[in-house]
Amino acid sequence: MAEKNLLRAIRQSCNKLDKISQLVKEVISGSHKTYRYILVTGLLAKATNNDINPLALQAGAPLKGAYDARSLCHKVLVPFERDFLHNSLGGSNEPFLNKPARFTHLSKENAVRGGNDRETLNKVIEIFESIKSSDEAKSYLACSLKFAIKRADSLSKVNQLTTTSNPTIMDIYEFIIHFIAKSFQGETCAITVGAVEKMYSSELKGSYRVIPHKINQSGSSSREIGDIDVFKKSKFQYAVEVKDKNFTVQDVEHAFNKMIKGGASKGIFVYGPRASYDEEKVREGLNKFRGKKFFPVFIDIYTYSRMMLFRCSPSKKESFARAVMETVSESNPREDVRKWIKEVIKELNWK
Repeated sequence: MAEKNLLRAIRQSCNKLDKISQLVKEVISGSHKTYRYILVTGLLAKATNNDINPLALQAGAPLKGAYDARSLCHKVLVPFERDFLHNSLGGSNEPFLNKPARFTHLSKENAVRGGNDRETLNKVIEIFESIKSSDEAKSYLACSLKFAIKRADSLSKVNQLTTTSNPTIMDIYEFIIHFIAKSFQGETCAITVGAVEKMYSSELKGSYRVIPHKINQSGSSSREIGDIDVFKKSKFQYAVEVKDKNFTVQDVEHAFNKMIKGGASKGIFVYGPRASYDEEKVREGLNKFRGKKFFPVFIDIYTYSRMMLFRCSPSKKESFARAVMETVSESNPREDVRKWIKEVIKELNWK
């Protein structure tokens, strides 16, 4: 029934022009992807069953009308988004694994960051508290899908990250310096490492595959080992973990132990300009791997980038721009990161 309601809603026009429809539009067009999924899932649930309370996220929530929002989202909404909405909600496979969706229910008491995150949470709560019937939910569901389709059209323009520039190695390094000057919750560093690994692997003999995983998606998938995994044919070679925030020796050890468990004999931990750590403890932690037949590399992103670019053939330098575009496509960063790439390209006068 839920699938039928989605198909019915996407064929309908948005006939609501009120405060709630405006809030729906603001959430859908906003920058917080998890709340987009929470909003549409809640509207779909209420549209399908009048007794459901859309504020609930889990069946065990202390609310009358609680239901399993995660299952509805992952089993029904995610495939629908992929087939009909061009991944305009965020392109996530399991969005309810992200922190804002891990509470039992939506509440203004939920621990979220201030600013935009808090404002978006409050908007979703106001929307759900205002909807009293399935018929109302169906109308706002139709609006949410229309806004999502418009968002997809807007994203298609942002995603056209093309350049015909043929940069020098120094041009590439300058791009990296400018690009990682902003963090976007670590996304710029992860994209940089993914692109550099792709550029380097394209010169190696054999069928190498560099797989950047979706950024800030909780890392819960058993198929993921690091933020970037490197394979030769089907055999796992090594992984790269990227951090652009404060971390502990436990984070470093966990990353390398996961690589060992995955079958690697080497791995890289790259930290960005906003990261800080206890040098002595990390040094002691790295020493633990000496007897494990595993070679760990712990390095800052500037040194990593210079060394990797040094090893790349000057004749292959044009592959960097293509590698950036591929990494963006595969890792699915937020829209403002894509816009930032275009700004940096323009600033550096890459055509």
